[in-house]
Amino acid sequence: MQTSSFIQFLKNKEIDKSRWDDCIMQGANTLIYARTFYLNHISTDWNALVGANYEWVLPLTNRKKYGVSYLYQPAFAQQLGVFFKPGVTVPYKAIFDYLQQHYKFWEINWNYAAPTELTDSPHQVDFGNNFIIDLSASYETIAANYHNDLVKNLKRSNRFRHFYKTTHEFNKSIELYKQYYGKRMPHVKETDYHNFCQISAYAAENEIMVCREVLNENNELMATALLLFDGKRLYNLMNTTTEAGRITGANHFLLNAIIEEFSGKKVILDFEGSDLQGVKNFYEKFGAVNQPYFRVKYNCLPWPLKLFKR
Repeated sequence: MQTSSFIQFLKNKEIDKSRWDDCIMQGANTLIYARTFYLNHISTDWNALVGANYEWVLPLTNRKKYGVSYLYQPAFAQQLGVFFKPGVTVPYKAIFDYLQQHYKFWEINWNYAAPTELTDSPHQVDFGNNFIIDLSASYETIAANYHNDLVKNLKRSNRFRHFYKTTHEFNKSIELYKQYYGKRMPHVKETDYHNFCQISAYAAENEIMVCREVLNENNELMATALLLFDGKRLYNLMNTTTEAGRITGANHFLLNAIIEEFSGKKVILDFEGSDLQGVKNFYEKFGAVNQPYFRVKYNCLPWPLKLFKR
């Protein structure tokens, strides 16, 4: 194991973006949210801590309010935290010490590979659910793990003459998502949707977007899925079902079709959640397994600011 306690703080303009992306893409715990193209849109002023030779990296998504710098979790970036190359031992304790000295408040999500020591620290830590399926097996093998309820719902949905279609109209998927789920997420602002549109445009241009939809026999939209693909993971970032689609089981049909399309490939389907019991149960019915991540809160703000961030 390679070990180093070297830690360097870099402002955004000082970061070698090529070496950064090399670390993320080589990483033992690579996630698309930490790629520079993604960070540049969701947190334009992000800074970083890096290890020697970019052997590990930590994006710092920071803001300032009332003169106080703090760390926050950007919208549409489920997990960040430390990313590291294979064989590297990350100096987590030194990193925690640095962050505590320089940021009096954090409310951030660390990725699934964060160490268990995180829960022994002075932070408030809980776990977020994230369900994944390894698609490397054949479709028949994957489908054999479907729960009985899902099998019944798929048989029912097949009676409605759904059609599975590839589309490049990512803006339509984003608008539909806003229409159906926007009010449930008041913390997601119009700026966040704009930023995600920019990410989607980049992804479409660089052919790392997977946009699929389900239509009925009258060519009416029933469900959509906007996913990004980094070569290893397929991220289910926006999945929306219309009212009519709910009645016909269109989303069961859609996700099953995606699984069938990508089965047999060395790909992880990342459902991106969820902590909502109904959604959690829905993903589990596909035979998905939970790969939880860490939600970390640290509050050492002076009184009375501390009262507003309980």
